[in-house]
Amino acid sequence: MENVRFQDVQTIRSSPSPAMRVIHVDLNEEESRRQMAANKYGGICFHTAIAAMLCIMLVVVFCTAPLGDNLTNRTAEERYARRRQSYVDKERRLRLGSGMVLSALEEEADGRLMAIKLVDEEVHNLWRNYHSQPPPFLRHLNISETNLYAVLKSMPKGGLLHVHDSGMLRTEILIDLTYHENLWVCVNLDQGFEDFRFSRLFPHIPPAEDYQCNWMLISNFFEFEPRSGFVERLRESLTVRKEGYNSSSELARHLRRYQRLIHGLITFRPNWSDFIFSMLNDFYADGVQYVELRSSLPIMYDLDGNNSTILETAESIVLVSNIFKKTYKDFIGIKLIYAPSRDFNDSRMEEYLANARLLKLHYPNFFAGFDLNTFGDECNLPHLGQSTQLLKIGKDIDFYFHAGESRCPDSLRTDANLIDALLLGSKRIGNSINLPFHPEIMMAMKNLKIAVEICPLSNHYLQYFNDFRQHPAAYLIAAGFPIVIGSDYPCFWNSAPLTDDFYVAFVGVVSGWGNLRLLKQFALNSFLYSSLSEKERNVAVTKWRCRWNR
Repeated sequence: MENVRFQDVQTIRSSPSPAMRVIHVDLNEEESRRQMAANKYGGICFHTAIAAMLCIMLVVVFCTAPLGDNLTNRTAEERYARRRQSYVDKERRLRLGSGMVLSALEEEADGRLMAIKLVDEEVHNLWRNYHSQPPPFLRHLNISETNLYAVLKSMPKGGLLHVHDSGMLRTEILIDLTYHENLWVCVNLDQGFEDFRFSRLFPHIPPAEDYQCNWMLISNFFEFEPRSGFVERLRESLTVRKEGYNSSSELARHLRRYQRLIHGLITFRPNWSDFIFSMLNDFYADGVQYVELRSSLPIMYDLDGNNSTILETAESIVLVSNIFKKTYKDFIGIKLIYAPSRDFNDSRMEEYLANARLLKLHYPNFFAGFDLNTFGDECNLPHLGQSTQLLKIGKDIDFYFHAGESRCPDSLRTDANLIDALLLGSKRIGNSINLPFHPEIMMAMKNLKIAVEICPLSNHYLQYFNDFRQHPAAYLIAAGFPIVIGSDYPCFWNSAPLTDDFYVAFVGVVSGWGNLRLLKQFALNSFLYSSLSEKERNVAVTKWRCRWNR
């Protein structure tokens, strides 16, 4: 019985009271109403989303209707023409400079420019048969006689961001320097010239390992050879060979010898300042208002054999530049990219980087950054990532490396240089003709706004290609990739500081669709991708616009 009573009590305790039952029923009804409301709201959202999607689809169909094949009111030819034009328009919008807005006056100038370009092509036929073996000098093409060349010559081109000081001395000026007194020449066994030196006494300068020669006073040299023969052979040493070279490495050796020859002439202290002023004058006369000069800053010397320092060489450039800017108010200025020559084991890398830090410390507004000059011999040099000193320098020094500029039997070497230049933070990359073969690197560079410096004439003379119309820059320009036009060593192939490369890029590389928008974009890119600060860039563009709008 106790068990029964216990169970009854438990049953009574576990059974809810009538009031509780009512509350429970109310809660169930409330929950049911909430569920119904939620289902109703969800249904409304679902139907709204469906309606929105249908609207979007209708808009898309409406916008793309001209491309559709289901337009019953158009012929097959009309539908094809519309679809074709759509692709043409899309590609045109991608091109470099396509977004450039021209004023009414610029539009008129663009029309005249294109007419001049067309007439020059019809009259001179400069590019029609330009296929296999191009001539050694552009003067053979008579481009300087064309009306288009005259227009480009007078056009304000902005800045020149890729040029070497050793490539900016005209051959005739160098020859004139050999008439000066106290000049010695180092002659090899083949009666070739290896070095020059101004000195009161016999220059006790041993030749390097890669050449052998004997010093003699140049006035004595003329006792064995007439002046005319000397001048002709010297001119051959200071320019590219007409018959070309067997490889880019052979041409690189010729370039190194050329640089050695002219340094002995121009680094004589009385000649150096004259050389810098003459160089700036040539830039300005060619429509260049700003320069980022690559130089190894050769050590100046005097007649008694006393050498200056690298800082004195830099100071002389700064002083001459300041004088030039006072004379020509719209000349913006010059900055330095310190670019010493690489050797095969980078034995002097620590010295080079120490010099770069020293230059930045003493001339922060003049020093732009650091590069390594390969003379186009990238195939035989270690790739940049193997120079551990470059990895340790951090962000103290800005880099402006050459990379991917050679056609090597082992393409992995140039590939590695492109990757290394990107990872080392190079602000621009010089002569990167292999870039289109590396879409991932190209995409990263475009996102990081790293421009490529294109020097079409240099790329040609270094024998990377024969036909300018096959230059990789054609693809980069068509894809809207940021590029700037440089000239590298213009005087080495008897070219103007920048006009000849502009001409070749405009007529030979981009061919028929190049216009004033592209030329204007080239000029603006030279400021946009320069080492100028934002304040300096604004001043530079203002000065350029004043000259452009004349």
